Amino acid sequence: MRRVAALIGFLIPLLAQAQQAPTYPVFENDKLPISLYKQRREAIESQLGASGAAILFTNPERNRTNDTDFRFRADSNFLYLTGFEEPDAVLVLAPGGIDIDGRRVREVLLVNESNPTSETWLGYRMGSQGVMSLLGVELALPNRRLGDVLEALGKTPGLKLARPLVPPDPSGLVATMSNSVNEWRKGLASNDLNVNSALAKMRVIKSPEEIVLLRKAAEASVMGHLEAMRSVQPGMREYEIQALVEYVFARNGCESVAYNSIVGSGPNSTILHYEADRRLMEKGDIVCMDVAGEYHGYAADVTRSFPVSGKFSPEQKAIYEIVLAAQDAGIAACKAGAPFSSAHVAAAKILGDGLLKLGVITDRNQLGRYFMHGTSHYVGLDVHDAHGDNTLREGAELTVEPGIYIKAGSPCDKKWWNIGVRIEDDILVTANGPVNLSAGAPRKVRDIEALMRQRGIGNIRLRK
Repeated sequence: MRRVAALIGFLIPLLAQAQQAPTYPVFENDKLPISLYKQRREAIESQLGASGAAILFTNPERNRTNDTDFRFRADSNFLYLTGFEEPDAVLVLAPGGIDIDGRRVREVLLVNESNPTSETWLGYRMGSQGVMSLLGVELALPNRRLGDVLEALGKTPGLKLARPLVPPDPSGLVATMSNSVNEWRKGLASNDLNVNSALAKMRVIKSPEEIVLLRKAAEASVMGHLEAMRSVQPGMREYEIQALVEYVFARNGCESVAYNSIVGSGPNSTILHYEADRRLMEKGDIVCMDVAGEYHGYAADVTRSFPVSGKFSPEQKAIYEIVLAAQDAGIAACKAGAPFSSAHVAAAKILGDGLLKLGVITDRNQLGRYFMHGTSHYVGLDVHDAHGDNTLREGAELTVEPGIYIKAGSPCDKKWWNIGVRIEDDILVTANGPVNLSAGAPRKVRDIEALMRQRGIGNIRLRK
């Protein structure tokens, strides 16, 4: 009996300690597998060589106003290599191995540790133990031990550090840590590898697991566009549609918008990155709506243009049909092995021919007055993703987004003024041709007008 009592007396403090120890909850099971992150780190390590090393920082937290910060978003390269979504972190890659606490390791992730106080004020932290068990990093340590890791790394014979070492616009603890690294590295040789460039090439080609997340981002974005088309009506403010689509994104699992939502009506439809979203929408306006969600870090980028009243005017329809034909040509050009510029070349020809036929321009060289941006960019962890390849490869995803924007006062017939049309979709390059991941949002005039005759949740409004 005494032994049992002694054992219970020994276990009670341990159980109490275990109950108090912070735990990291896992709420979702569809994130990328940890094996994929490991493969990516190993790919970079293989390019560094035995005497090479890389030190990467995540983003700093950004102040919004006074004591309020913007919601944190990890640096995309850092996220690509680790899957770690918290601030104040540093990744050290040392292919030749370094000795830390009696272990020889090739990778160390330095993070904020979790404790009851941090959980009370800031929420869950993965902590070093969580990082190793949940993300599969070989060794994780509290970020206060950065000096110990640098000391161990400095013992590498012929050590050469890859570029870059300084995070963009560092601040807060990230700045403190990067300053420590800069002071420590004085006199060290540089490795030939630029990590950002190497990662850009890797990030262009999406793995099957990434494509699943990109599809989810695109599908959630499509749902937002569908609801906007059903709900829009004269007398609504642009921000009502913005709020509606962002709700739909969140309702379909997106943690964030992929970029600031653009809901531009009437004259605002001709502003490429209009973000105020405050105007009262009127009958006869066209809306150029560029909105999309971000799912587990992966972005979509989708634009649709449609009439507030539910029916295109003859002039709006004429411009719209030109843009749609240009997009069709651009999408068809997205074939593996083709130059990245193929979609732009194909779309621009259609736009020029169309505007010449309507008399909006009198010379093809005038096209830039109404179409002033490129037709494509890669999409992935960033909405304007890393551009590491000028040849389209199987597994790449890019936008095709031609547009025509005719501002009031333009040197053409006034009937064309204040018509801005852009149609944008996310195109996956495959061996069997281009696949439109956002095709669920209607593009044809008749399909848009038919959808807009339905009643959406945005039609249910509070009395003003």
